[in-house]
Amino acid sequence: MHARSMRSLEPFVAISACLAAAVALTDCATSDTVSGGSAGAATAGAIGSGGSVAGASSAAGASSVAGASNVSGASSAAGASNVSGASSVAGSGSVAGSGSVAGSGGVQGLGGAPSTGGAAGRGGSGGGMTGKGGSSGAGSAGSSGASGSASTCPAATPLTGGKKYCSNSTGNAGGKYSYELWAEGNGSGCMNVFGVDANFSANWSNVEDFLARIGLTFDRTKTPAQIGTISADFAETKTGNTGLVYIGIYGWTVDPLREYYILDDWGSTKPAGLASDGTPRDAVGTITVDGAVYDVWKKTRTNKPAITGDNKTFDQYFSIRQTARQCGHVSISEHFSKWIGLGLQLGNLVEAKLLLEAQDSSGTVDFTTATVVVK
Repeated sequence: MHARSMRSLEPFVAISACLAAAVALTDCATSDTVSGGSAGAATAGAIGSGGSVAGASSAAGASSVAGASNVSGASSAAGASNVSGASSVAGSGSVAGSGSVAGSGGVQGLGGAPSTGGAAGRGGSGGGMTGKGGSSGAGSAGSSGASGSASTCPAATPLTGGKKYCSNSTGNAGGKYSYELWAEGNGSGCMNVFGVDANFSANWSNVEDFLARIGLTFDRTKTPAQIGTISADFAETKTGNTGLVYIGIYGWTVDPLREYYILDDWGSTKPAGLASDGTPRDAVGTITVDGAVYDVWKKTRTNKPAITGDNKTFDQYFSIRQTARQCGHVSISEHFSKWIGLGLQLGNLVEAKLLLEAQDSSGTVDFTTATVVVK
C-alpha cells in the first residue's frame, strides 16, 4: 500500500460516491484513492486504534476499478468475467469492509459475486463501528463480442457447356486468355474451356501425367519485371484426392529455361521435399506472400520434356503454401521477386496460367473464379 493513502479520510467520500453510483465507473477509475487501491488500509489506522484491516486486501483489489474499464470495454464473454471479476468494484465494497468508516457498507459492484462483496468488517478497537458487508449487486455480464467467422470460399455454381479438349492441344480460351492441355502415358483426361475469364473444368482417370491450364501467354522477349505486376484470383472445387494433384499457378521462362509452380492446393499428400519420381528436391528457404508462408524448393530435371522440346535439362522452382486453400489472391510477381532474392534466377516469361496437374490419380476440378492480370 502507498503511504499517501494515510493522509485523511476525505478520499472515502469520493469512493462512497462512486460506489453508490456503480454505473458511473469511469468516475471511480479517476479517483486518486481508487487508483491507489489502498483506501481501506488508510482508514483502518485513522479511526480504529489498532483497527483490524480485514477486507483491506480486498480494498487493494479496488485498484481493479481501473481494470473495470473492462466493464465498458467488455466486448467479449471473457471480458464479461472481468466484469463480475470486477470484484474490482465489489472489492471496493471492502472499503466499507475495512470497518473503519462507520456504517459505510461495501456496495457490491457490477457482477461481483456475493462472496467478494466485502465481508462484514471488524470495527477498529478504538471506536470504529462495524462496517456492513457488501450487499449483493446484480451484476450484468458484458455483452459477448462477435466471434470471428472462419474464412470460407464464396459459393459458386460451376459453369456448364464450353468446348471440350481431350488430347494435347493449345489455343485461344477467349479474350486475352489461352489454354493448354498436355498429357502423357496411361489414362485419360479432358478439359472444358468456357470462354469466361480463365475459368475451366477438367476430369481425369488413372492418368500417368495430365496438365490443364488457362491464363496469359507472353512473347518470350521480356522478363517478369519488364512485363509488369502479375497476379491472379481463383476459387475451385475438386474431387479425387489420391495420387498427385497440384492446383495453383504454373509457367515457364526461357533463357534460362525454368519451369515454375506456385501451389495453393493439392490432393491427399502435400508436395514437399520429394518429387513425384521419389527423388529429392532442394530446400531453398521460405517466403511470405499474401499473408501466408510458402516453402520454396528447387529441382533439376535432366533429359525431360520442356516447353522448348524433349530431352531438356532445366530447373523447376516451387512455392508451396504451408496450408492449403481453395480460393484467394495470388501475387505472382511477388513470388518471382522473392525467388530472385533467394538466388533463383528467371528468364524471359513464357506464360502465367492457372493449373491443374495430376499424376497416377482420378478426379475432377472446377475453377469457378479464375483471372490472371497484368498491371
